[in-house]
Amino acid sequence: MRIESHTYLPVEVVFNANWWHANYGIDFGRDFFFDPDVRVASECTMRQALFHRFGDIGLGEENAVPRPVIYPVHLACGFLVQAMWGCEVVFAGNNTPQVLPLKLSIEEINHLDELDFESIPIFREFTAMMDALEARFGYLVGDVGWSSLQNLGLDLMGQDLFEAYYEAPEVIDRLYDVLARTSIRFVNYIRSRTGTSSISVNRSVAKVDPTINLQSNCSVQMISNAHYERFLLKPEQQQARELQPYGIHHCGNNMHAVADGYAKVPDACFFDVGWGADIKVCREKIPDAFFNIRLSPVKLQQCMADEVESDLVALLEQAGELSNVGICCINMEHDTPDENIRRMFEVANRFRHAGG
Repeated sequence: MRIESHTYLPVEVVFNANWWHANYGIDFGRDFFFDPDVRVASECTMRQALFHRFGDIGLGEENAVPRPVIYPVHLACGFLVQAMWGCEVVFAGNNTPQVLPLKLSIEEINHLDELDFESIPIFREFTAMMDALEARFGYLVGDVGWSSLQNLGLDLMGQDLFEAYYEAPEVIDRLYDVLARTSIRFVNYIRSRTGTSSISVNRSVAKVDPTINLQSNCSVQMISNAHYERFLLKPEQQQARELQPYGIHHCGNNMHAVADGYAKVPDACFFDVGWGADIKVCREKIPDAFFNIRLSPVKLQQCMADEVESDLVALLEQAGELSNVGICCINMEHDTPDENIRRMFEVANRFRHAGG
C-alpha cells in the first residue's frame, strides 16, 4: 500500500536521554512521565532547546508554548505497556526507563489472558495525568509507544521465549494472540484520546501521516523469516487489519531477511528500515510502502561529516523514488557532533531540490 507523505523526503532526529541530560539538565525520573506539570514544562524546554541549537535547520520552536503532550516525543523510550503487564521499571535521571524482564514460565504464560489494563494502577496513574492535562488545556496530543508482540514476549519471558518456539509453539501462538488483542484495544484507547498512536515511536510519522499505527519490531532482527512467518505473521496481520494505516518499525540491520514476511502484512504502508539493511532487496519485495531510512547513531557519533554525507547519498541512491522515502537518526549520544546532524539535513535538502 502506498501512502502520500505530507512532506517530501522528511528528515527527523531524536537524541538519547544522556544528550538531553548532559546539555540541558533534563531529569528523566518518574515525574518526567507522570507529573502533569513536569510533563508540560519538560516538553516545552526540549522544543525551545532544539530551536536554539538547530533552528537553522528547522528543528524546535523559537517561542515554545506549553502543550499537553502525554508521553515523550523527543525521546525514544517505551515502558508503560511493559509495566502494565507486570514488568518492573527502573527510572534514572540521566537515562530512559529500563524494563526488567519478568521471566515467566511456560505454565504462567499459558494462563495469561487479554489484559484488563483499565484496572491496572500504573495505567490509572497515567490516565489521571492525561485527565489533568485535558482539564487544563481542553485537548491532548502525543501518544504511547506500544511495543510489539515479540518485544513484549521477551519482556515477559526473557530469552526463554526462543526456546519456547521449539518446545511449546502452541503456547506462543496463544501468547501472541493475547498480546495482539490487548495491543489493538490499547492503541484504540490512546488514539481515541489524542488522535494518534505512534509519533512517540518515531517522530517521522508526524511528517508522513500522523494517523499511522507503527509497531516496534526491534527484536525481529534476532529471528529468521521462517520463524517470523510461523509465529508473528498471523497476529501482525490481525493488527494490521484492525489498525489502519499500519506500519512496522524494524531498527535492526537485516530487514531484507524478513522482507518476504513483511510483504504479506496487509496494507502495511510505512517501514522503518534499519541501518545496514539491503534497501534494494527490501524495495523489490515491498515496492509501494514508505521507507523511513535510519542512519546509525553510533556512526554519527564517531565519524566525520563527509562520511555522513557519503553514507546518506549511497542510501538515497538505492532507495528508488524519493517521494516515498524519509530519513531519520534515533538515539544520538551526548557527544554526537552537531555538524554531523546538520550535514544530514543539508544532503536531504539537496536531494529534495533536485527531485521534488
